[in-house]
Amino acid sequence: MVMDPRSAAPAPAVTPSAGRLSLTAAQVDEFAHRLNASVRAEVTTYGASADPVLDQDVSAMNARHVELYFRALREDRLPTPSELAELADAGRRRLRQGVPLESILHAYRIGARVLWSCLIEVAEPTADMARLGDLTFRFADMVSAAASEGYIQERARQAESHEGAWRLFLARLLSGELVDEEAVTREGRSFGFDLGSTHVVALVSHRDRTRPLTVARDLGLERCRAQLQRYLPQAAAVVMRTGLVAAVPGDTVDEVAPAVLMALAGQTRDDQTSIAFGTPRAGPTGIVASYAEAQRAQALGSILQPTSLVSRYDELRLFDLFRTGESIDAFVNEVLGRLIRRDRERHTEHARTLEALFADALNRKLAAQRLRVHANTLTYRTKRIEELLGGSLQDGEFCFRVQLALKLLPLSSLGRNDPATDARHGS
Repeated sequence: MVMDPRSAAPAPAVTPSAGRLSLTAAQVDEFAHRLNASVRAEVTTYGASADPVLDQDVSAMNARHVELYFRALREDRLPTPSELAELADAGRRRLRQGVPLESILHAYRIGARVLWSCLIEVAEPTADMARLGDLTFRFADMVSAAASEGYIQERARQAESHEGAWRLFLARLLSGELVDEEAVTREGRSFGFDLGSTHVVALVSHRDRTRPLTVARDLGLERCRAQLQRYLPQAAAVVMRTGLVAAVPGDTVDEVAPAVLMALAGQTRDDQTSIAFGTPRAGPTGIVASYAEAQRAQALGSILQPTSLVSRYDELRLFDLFRTGESIDAFVNEVLGRLIRRDRERHTEHARTLEALFADALNRKLAAQRLRVHANTLTYRTKRIEELLGGSLQDGEFCFRVQLALKLLPLSSLGRNDPATDARHGS
C-alpha cells in the first residue's frame, strides 16, 4: 500500500477563486512541455536517455503530473490514494527502466518548482497564495514519497526474485545437477559471483544429525545465512537439507575459517552447532568437491572430536582413508583391546595416559604436567601400558601402530563401546 488513505484529505467543494485552475488541454500540454524540458536539462539520466520507451513514458507522466497537481489545487485537497498509486507504479517502472532513485527524486524537486511557476501564471489575483503554497509543498512531498516507495518496493521484489533464483541455482550445483563447467561459470557471473575463483565450502549444521528437519531449524540456519552474507557479501550461501552451505572465496582454510567464525559469532554460541570446512578448490566442480569434503569433515568430526565447534577436512583427511568396518575393528582390537577393556573394567586411565605421551612426543615430564600427576605415577603407568600392549614405547614401529590405533579408536566398534566387540574378543 502506497499511502494511508487517512493521510489524503477528502475533496471539498470547489472554491470560487479556483476557476482559473481548470486548465485547457493546450495549457496542460504547454506546462508538461516545460516540465519535461527542465527535467531533461537538469537531470543527466533523463537528458542523456536514448530510450524512446523511457522518453515517452516520462513525457506522459509529466502531463499526468500537471493534471493531478492542478486538480488537487482546484479542489483544495491533497492527492488521493488512487492518484498516489499511479505515481508509485511510475516509480516501479523507472527501476525496471534503469533510472536511479536519486534522479527520480531530483526530477520531482524540479517538478515542484516548475509547477509553482506555472501556477503563478494562471492563478487569480484574489487567490489565497498561502493556501496554494501549503498545498503545493505537501503535494510535492507526497508524490515524491509515493514514487520513491514504489521504486523501493520493486527493488526489494526484484532482489528477492534474484536471490531465490540464485539459491536454486546454487542448490542444483551442489547437488551435482549442473555439469557444464563453462556454462555454470557464466551463469554464476550473471548472478554476480565468480565461481571460477578458489573457494572453501563451509557447512553449518546441528551437531546431532539424527534430529528431524523442522521449521525452527531452517529459520535458525536462515538467520545464519543472512548474517554470514552481511559480513561476507561475496560468499555464495544456501540452506539445504544438510545445513547452511557457504562457498567462501579464499585460498586457504586458515584464511576462511576465522572469517566465517567471526561472521557467525552470535549464532554459534550454543554447543549444538558444528561448522565443517572443505579444502580450497577452484571452479564449479571444485566447489562441489569442497562441499563433499565438508560433509566428510562433519561426519568424521562428529566421531573424532564430538565437542569441537570446527571440523576441517585438511586436518581429518588421513582418517578418510579408513572406513568403519571389520578391518578397523580387528586392527584396533588387536593393538588396544586389552588396554581399553582394562580401563573400562578397573576405571584406569591408560588410554588417556597414552594420548598425553604422544601429544608431548613421549616427553614424560611434559606428559606428567599435562595429566597433573607425579612423574613416578606416570613411570608406573607407562610400564603397565607396555605390559598390556606387549611392546616398548621406545620401539618406533610399535609406537606408530599404537598411535594409529588410538587415532582410529573413535571409528571402531571398540571406541563406540559396542558390547558385541568385547563378547567376540574376550577380556
